[in-house]
This record gives sequence, structure tokens and C-alpha cells, in this order.
Amino acid sequence: MRNLRLMLFLGIALSGICLAEESCPWMNAATAAGLLGGEVKFSITHSNENKDDANCAFTRGSSNLQVSVHTMSAPSRDFRKYMDACAGGSMPLKAIGNEAVTCPISSIGGGFGEQVIGRVRDRAFTIHISTMDHSMQSSLREEARKAAEQVAGNLF
Repeated sequence: MRNLRLMLFLGIALSGICLAEESCPWMNAATAAGLLGGEVKFSITHSNENKDDANCAFTRGSSNLQVSVHTMSAPSRDFRKYMDACAGGSMPLKAIGNEAVTCPISSIGGGFGEQVIGRVRDRAFTIHISTMDHSMQSSLREEARKAAEQVAGNLF
């Protein structure tokens, strides 16, 4: 009877280890929740080309935070295509990776958005934060900057 209890206990304990959820390598759900103002849902998609590249998406109601990291084979050439997405109204961000900029995201369907594009060595990162919540509009640029600091710090 004692061995049966022990085996049952070990089976339950080990099943929790096997069912561990995958996490974002650059930002955890608690940090994303702080940026979006409450508990978030999380999903991750890995790149087919490089297992270290991924897109992490955090959602809270109509607010979204997406973190994407991609390895570039030729950073000085490849990074330009990322920067082109922030061509209009970009503003440099100091002390965040290499060459980070922020700019508004257009065409959100009545919502608001901000993005940060930057790199750390040979890895480009993009942060997209958007919401339909008008009360968050004024803080989006700051929240995007905070997210970029977190991601760039984890890439160093």
C-alpha cells in the first residue's frame, strides 16, 4: 500500500514537469502583464529557419504586445529592411541595443499602436504594442520603450 501511494505521488509530481508551458525567451508573462495592465494570454511561434528565432504574442482584451527576434546573416545589410517598417516619424532610442528607433504603427483599425525596431549584434528585434483602449494611448510609446529595454537586455 505504501509503495502504491509513493508511485501515485511520483506520477502526479512528474506529470507537472512534463506539461510545463513554453515561455518567451525575451520577456515573461508577468512583465507583459505589467506593460498591458493586467493578466495576459501568451503564444509563441518559432521560426522554421532558426530555432532561436521566435515571435511571442501577449494579449489582454483588445491590447496586444508582440515581440519578434530574428537572426540576420549580414546585419549591416539585412537590418535596413527592418528599419524600413519605421520610415515615417521615427525617433531614435538611446541605450537600447544598437540603432533602436520607435514610431507609430499605422492602420490599426480605429486603435493605436507603437513599435520599436532595433538590433543587438546579429539579431533584429521588433516590438509592436497596440490597443483599442483610448486610456492607454498616451502611454504606448513608453510601454514600447520599456519592452525594448527588456528584450535588448536579454539579447546581450
